Amino acid sequence: MCDCNLFNNLIKMIFNRLFKQFGSSFSVLLILFICALQGFALPDRPKRELIEDDVQNYLMQFGYLSPMSAEAGALRTEESVRQAISELQQFSGLPVTGKLDEKTKTLLKRPRCGVPDIEPHNMRRKRFTIQGQKWPYNNITWSLRSTYLRDLDLYQVRYVFTKALEVWSKHSRLTFTEVNSDRADILVYFHTYEHGDNFAFDGKGQILAHAFFPGSGRGGDAHFDLDESWIVHEDDASDGTSLFHVAAHEFGHSLGLSHSSVEGALMFPWYQGMQNGFNYELPEDDRLGIQTLYGSPTDQVWGHNPAYHPPLQTPPPPTRPPPRPTPPPTRTRPTRRTTRPNHNYPNYPQRPYYPEKPQDPRYPKKTFTEKPMHKKPMSPDVKYPYNPHRNRNYPPKPPPRPELPDERYYPAKRPETTTYSSRHPQRYPVDNYPSYNPKESSVPNTCDTGYDAISVVRGEVFIFKDRYFWRISDKGLAPGYPVETNRMWKDLPKNLTHIDAVYERPDNKMVFFVGRNYYVYSGNTMERDYPKPLTRLGLPASLSNLDAAMVWGHNGKTYFFSGNMYWRFDEDLQNVELDYPRDMSMWKGVGTHIDAVFQWKDGKTYFFKGKGFWKFDDLRMRVENEQQTPSAPFWMGCTRNLGIAPGNKAPYTDTSSSANNLHDSITYTLVLSMIMKFYFTLIT
Repeated sequence: MCDCNLFNNLIKMIFNRLFKQFGSSFSVLLILFICALQGFALPDRPKRELIEDDVQNYLMQFGYLSPMSAEAGALRTEESVRQAISELQQFSGLPVTGKLDEKTKTLLKRPRCGVPDIEPHNMRRKRFTIQGQKWPYNNITWSLRSTYLRDLDLYQVRYVFTKALEVWSKHSRLTFTEVNSDRADILVYFHTYEHGDNFAFDGKGQILAHAFFPGSGRGGDAHFDLDESWIVHEDDASDGTSLFHVAAHEFGHSLGLSHSSVEGALMFPWYQGMQNGFNYELPEDDRLGIQTLYGSPTDQVWGHNPAYHPPLQTPPPPTRPPPRPTPPPTRTRPTRRTTRPNHNYPNYPQRPYYPEKPQDPRYPKKTFTEKPMHKKPMSPDVKYPYNPHRNRNYPPKPPPRPELPDERYYPAKRPETTTYSSRHPQRYPVDNYPSYNPKESSVPNTCDTGYDAISVVRGEVFIFKDRYFWRISDKGLAPGYPVETNRMWKDLPKNLTHIDAVYERPDNKMVFFVGRNYYVYSGNTMERDYPKPLTRLGLPASLSNLDAAMVWGHNGKTYFFSGNMYWRFDEDLQNVELDYPRDMSMWKGVGTHIDAVFQWKDGKTYFFKGKGFWKFDDLRMRVENEQQTPSAPFWMGCTRNLGIAPGNKAPYTDTSSSANNLHDSITYTLVLSMIMKFYFTLIT
């Protein structure tokens, strides 16, 4: 106790003398000395990093930690958790630190697939991973079983799934068939939260979807979180999740592939966004995986296999062939070997040898000597070429058959009738007149003809008939028309006889339909890679031509008409919708096999057939008047006496009466649409 007091008194005395000698500067030196001592102090024992339960649950859910209860999880060693974090960082391509750094925390919040990254029986974590199960056949059936999709269009979702499956079928021997059955190989559902398979969704956020590997029961099924903001159009720039990309990933699980640690691969577990839309090309890592399971379409496995290059050998110098030996003198000509091209002809078996039978004495064998059919001229006075049949008397040749049929038996024109005939005579065999196709079709009569196709292009009405067309503006029929269609659109077929259908797309490009092909024009210049067949639009291969086409202003959709059927076309997908074709009876009063259809500035739809037309009521889905109106007085302003004043009803005539009628029509349409919307609001 005394020693301590003496030591303390000694220290105080020393500090007092130093303070008196150096003053306030001594205090500063003392502080610096204490800080230096702390710098050389021994390092403290590292603090234990607190790993939250949700992080451990994440590691358990995706295979990095063995599953345990909450009580048992508290007994985990710190080393085991750090090892799991290191494996997660290695699998995702992050720097391996074993700590829960900022990059790892960001990774834990990224949307991803709900299938575990590491299977208990498969510890391989490089490149593609095969789960071990596959379908025993290559024709896989699938079916979308959910009918409630909230704001998603059912047919668009089915189309997206079809395109997602094509990603795998293009690079393997697999084929996929959509069926309407609960017994399909791959059943697709949209669920929310807990849905009975012990893999609950978490709402909008992290887990996007999950799928099961091939097998019985739920094997092959794919489940998608309905709470996510799904994007179904490839050109949609809104903030959401691409259903196409997620579906292609999940179907990879349905076919037997596990997650891949290659960033950029389709089977990478974390969502990577939309890439090239529906033109997405399967990366090499995924191609190797699917072809290992089901083979490649060309019996060639994708990948960079090392190529064997044999060592180059220096060819020996060319030597002159030895001189050919002189053949012995003989009269027989040496047989020359004929060199024939090396064709892959099939090797047929040689014909068996049969010994020649003895000649029957009853039927002696006759020999025929060849004699010239006529003697060649030997006299030098005969001029060549010599015709031995010149002086023979043959009957005169019949006169050439006339190109046109005889008018005594077949009249040149069809009889005039009060009905309006169609431009498709083969569909209405009402008489037995022979068909005649002249080489040069005559110019159609403006005031007495039907129309092949009609469309509004940049505010003007284009009417097509045979090889000609008219233009009608607000001032009426343009002078100098009709003119040949090929003069305006030169890349159409040179032997063009008529236009089947035409319409202007929402991007102001014109689409012409001629037979089984269609042409797309920007102005009067045809786009590249055209014409294309109608099948590229999703139309059936049995369809020989379209009758009409239009963009219906009632809903902004494009419609194709042919015979007694019609299709609705999706301009974004460039394909007809899945629920079509449908029967023309939906357009009440129009009938079948129409000639043309279009929608004019007054908002009304006009259907044409033969030499007349109907005005269509879009709200009531029926014609306003069942009786046809003649086309020529209404549209061409013809003065022919058909019971209608010339130009009185022509929509292009700029008169106050027509303007009032148009205003009344628009007002009626607006009021009626408001009443219908209010009515549907009440009943729903």
